[in-house]
Amino acid sequence: MINRHDKCLHDEDMCIHIKNISNSADVSQISGLLGESIPDADLLLNNEDLYKFFFAENNVVMLLADSDSSYILDANKAACNYYGWTLEEITGKKMDQINVFSSEYIKIESKKAESENRDYLLLKHFLANGEIRDVKVYSGTIRSESCTFIYHIVYDVIENEFVDNKLKKMQLSAIQRLKDIGKWEVDLASGKVVLSETTRRIYGLENKIVTRDQVRNIPLSHYVPMLDKARDDLITRNIPYDVQFKIKRQNDDSIRIIHSVAEYYPEKNIIIGVLQDITEFKRTKTKLRERKSLLNQVGKIAHVGAWEYDMATGSITWTNEVARIHEVDLNTTVNVELLLELYSSTSRKVLKDAMVKVLEMGYAEDLELELLTAKGNHKWVRIIAQPKMADGKVVKVTGSLQDITEQKQAEIKISEEARWRRLLMEQSSDGIVIIDQDGRVIEANPRYADMLGYSHEEMQMLSIWEWDVYHTREQIKEMLQITDKNGSLYESQLQCKDGSIIDVEINANPATFGGRRMLFCVCRDISLRKKVERELLAAKIAAENANKVKSEFLATMSHELRTPLTAIIGFSDVLLEGIAGDLNQKQTNYVGHVSNAGKHLLELINDILDISKIEAGECELIYGQFEVSDVIYGVVSVLKPLSDKNKINLCIDIDPELKMIVADRTKFKQILANLLSNAIKFTPEQGSVSVRAISQDDSIQISVQDTGIGIAVNDMDKLFQPFKQLNPCLNRKYEGTGLGLALSKKFVEMHGGSMWVESKVNEGSIFMFTIPQGSEFLD
Repeated sequence: MINRHDKCLHDEDMCIHIKNISNSADVSQISGLLGESIPDADLLLNNEDLYKFFFAENNVVMLLADSDSSYILDANKAACNYYGWTLEEITGKKMDQINVFSSEYIKIESKKAESENRDYLLLKHFLANGEIRDVKVYSGTIRSESCTFIYHIVYDVIENEFVDNKLKKMQLSAIQRLKDIGKWEVDLASGKVVLSETTRRIYGLENKIVTRDQVRNIPLSHYVPMLDKARDDLITRNIPYDVQFKIKRQNDDSIRIIHSVAEYYPEKNIIIGVLQDITEFKRTKTKLRERKSLLNQVGKIAHVGAWEYDMATGSITWTNEVARIHEVDLNTTVNVELLLELYSSTSRKVLKDAMVKVLEMGYAEDLELELLTAKGNHKWVRIIAQPKMADGKVVKVTGSLQDITEQKQAEIKISEEARWRRLLMEQSSDGIVIIDQDGRVIEANPRYADMLGYSHEEMQMLSIWEWDVYHTREQIKEMLQITDKNGSLYESQLQCKDGSIIDVEINANPATFGGRRMLFCVCRDISLRKKVERELLAAKIAAENANKVKSEFLATMSHELRTPLTAIIGFSDVLLEGIAGDLNQKQTNYVGHVSNAGKHLLELINDILDISKIEAGECELIYGQFEVSDVIYGVVSVLKPLSDKNKINLCIDIDPELKMIVADRTKFKQILANLLSNAIKFTPEQGSVSVRAISQDDSIQISVQDTGIGIAVNDMDKLFQPFKQLNPCLNRKYEGTGLGLALSKKFVEMHGGSMWVESKVNEGSIFMFTIPQGSEFLD
């Protein structure tokens, strides 16, 4: 039985000398650089370890063929790698399918080799990719008691030229390893340590002579006791000094693994030793150990067994793995009838038909079948059968059996997923198109074809620049290159077959289909959305124009009203002051009403002008330096009579650390006056209003708190809107334009600050704002 394996030997095991095909040779004639002779053929072919060692794991290209049919029965991994076929593919071929030359030419070449005293043939072999390579082929026969095989060992002629260079490199490597060994010497009497150049490099030291304490500090601390004991044992008990330890290299703090050996010379009282950095060796050894462990695990989970059917006796022999796959007892005697019962009805018919082809016609077979094991478990297996012919008749059939249940389930799952993906693609409400890197359409779903008005067949004859009107052909090619790396999401316009234009949103991502790099594009018709966006933009522009016209109108009207209003206020004040003559009480009251109404109207007009300037972007801040406390006390003094009239307690709390700020003094004063006047206005008698100013990093925070009527939650969003008062009833009770808070917030934001409010109905409100201290605005 021939078992196949996947492991390769090292390069130094590669050179094997073999007799010419014209000579018969038993297995013992094959010898290698390892200096070991191969045992007899039966032992080689039936001993798994020997077979792995001399064939399966060898790094030389080796083929094993049937002596009668020339079918390739086995190939090592090196052969699979060289030819480019899988093991299953190569074992289904004859040697004449690999040989370029005819059998007549090979006979001529064989005679030529014999005349030139060559033990190899110069041939040409096909590779899986169609390439033809010049090869040297060493061939011979391997005989056992039961069978005869032809082995072929193949060397690539070009690759052979590198062998000499490789040997030279191995010699240089050996010399280099000697250079990497450092020497050290310790004088126990003086404590001096002499280090060779290599030792100093390994330790990261510069001085040739150092002290024992300096050297003792180089190993990691937990190794020091072990090294001290090894030294003492060497001196007192003559126990060999052979240690491995880790050091921290002095010049770069890297951790290295050191191997050192030493001898003690009592007559001179010195210790002489050598050391070597074995860090890389240890790492390589660890990797090799991990790789070996991995290979062992792969061997256990491969689930591949071998079997043989003898035509003369009708008996079947198999490896333990075949029995395990069928879940039958290892000691069970099996026959064809028993095995057929373990397969599904469909697979049983396929298997019977295949047996006829193999046994009666000598065909090789490669089948995938459904198996119902002896324990009732459902599995999928792959069976490869290779007949052996004698006198034109099949005498034996050998083959392999592999459990491919997981692979088959994965294939079924992939097939199912592909079916669902195809269904989703066809049923998608978005257009989907797959294009290659040249922009040609590979596939398009019905929605994409309908979107552009083409048939499915027409789509596959087009390229994307034939309907993309938004980008040029060069731009599209550049976009394809960018998209192939990162994907992209963009909007474009596509021209339909009838000439109409639609707006689309395209989400393109790279994908690989059948080994080809392509782009998978999902296209959504956004014509309706674009139409709505255009309408919204037009409405926004119209609203902005209307607002601008409104602002201009208000500004113009305010200017026109301010001139006569100034005259009304001025002459009212003249009458009240008695310049034009004395007034009686009734007249004084009437003129006072006129004056107050005029002043209120003038405040309204000024607020409207300020709002208009801000909205038009014409309002500018005039920065200056001033004391915050001066402005606060100034505003409070103006509003104190109003708070006293309403019997409201007015409190001031200013952080003593808060001194100067740089801001627009007028706007700052207006902000504070608006907040304080509102707080006093909406606070009932016996209530309180407080002003607090604190410093916060590079800004200041002002808060105005009252115990007034408060603000409802659902009114908060209207609080800072122009011309808005929260409650119509309050409009009649509390005079106001609804512009004060809106102006204050805009002034704060112009300074780079923010304003907010916290409030509870019937408990009061606290308005807060912050503005930067503004030192950067000073010249």
